[in-house]
Amino acid sequence: MKFLLFYLFAINYIAYTLFVIDKKRAQKGKQRIAEKNLLTACFLGGSIGGWLAMKNLRHKTSKQSFKTKFYLILIIQVFLFFSLFKR
Repeated sequence: MKFLLFYLFAINYIAYTLFVIDKKRAQKGKQRIAEKNLLTACFLGGSIGGWLAMKNLRHKTSKQSFKTKFYLILIIQVFLFFSLFKR
């Protein structure tokens, strides 16, 4: 259980950091982080970090195709979480 908590903390930190880096690069007109990489970090368990970054930074909130994919990943993860830990 400790490993799972550490993993979730780490992947959410990584996801949040990727969103921060992408936001800064967007503001400077530099090469961005691919959306598939942002979504992959979220898919691997970093959805909370991605969601916090989207809310705090107002980043990736206007692109509907990204939001649809992101929220689909989040819904699947919530469903899996409650399915696995339901007792």
